[in-house]
Amino acid sequence: MISFLTLLLLQTGALKLIAQEITVSDYSNLQANDYLNLKLPPLDSLFENAKQGPIYQLAAVKEQIEKKILARERRFILGFFSIRGSYQYGTVSNDGTFTDVNTPVINSYSTYAQTNYVAGAAVSIPLNELFDLGPRIRRQKLNIMSASLEKQVKYEEMQREIVQLYVSACSQLNILKVRSETVILANAQYEITEKDFANGTVDSSVLSTEKDKQLRAYEAFENGKAELNKSLMTLEVITHTKIIK
Repeated sequence: MISFLTLLLLQTGALKLIAQEITVSDYSNLQANDYLNLKLPPLDSLFENAKQGPIYQLAAVKEQIEKKILARERRFILGFFSIRGSYQYGTVSNDGTFTDVNTPVINSYSTYAQTNYVAGAAVSIPLNELFDLGPRIRRQKLNIMSASLEKQVKYEEMQREIVQLYVSACSQLNILKVRSETVILANAQYEITEKDFANGTVDSSVLSTEKDKQLRAYEAFENGKAELNKSLMTLEVITHTKIIK
């Protein structure tokens, strides 16, 4: 029944699905400066766009199906009544032959038009269905309430997940900006040390130490970048919102 009603809703245009696929942005080519200028969209817009996702849409479809079933239940009383009617029009012909031992063969033929009308009505009220009509409507209203609450629960679950990812992404973004500055300083310090080594003012151990600092700064930046990219890409999937325009 649910599958049939879903198809009916789609065919009549009473139900319009807006769930759409989203192409996740490519963060692999972003540079440090790109993250420094990155700003996350407002939470309100992320919440609203998340309604376009299949999780929320599925709950919305179930709610609309239950409402359609309620409308059908309210019309169920019409099933107790039936009306019938028919109309016929035609020509009737009689062709006969009569004879006996004293009468020659007599042929007779007659034709006439005939019209028939039939109209009627009937009432059949099963008592068990009549007395169950009110409870059925009340049960269906509860089904609608259940579907509505399920939709709200799904939405709140999505909101909590979005908030967690949003807070995590903001924190990771701030940390990444600091790590980006650390990488810039480490690169600058290594270049200075490399020149000093070329001029003979420092030995190879100092150069090796600065190189190690540079590598650790870069590694920390890449790890932070990976975690931030994961949070941003997950946000895009859940909210159907492009973080990078």
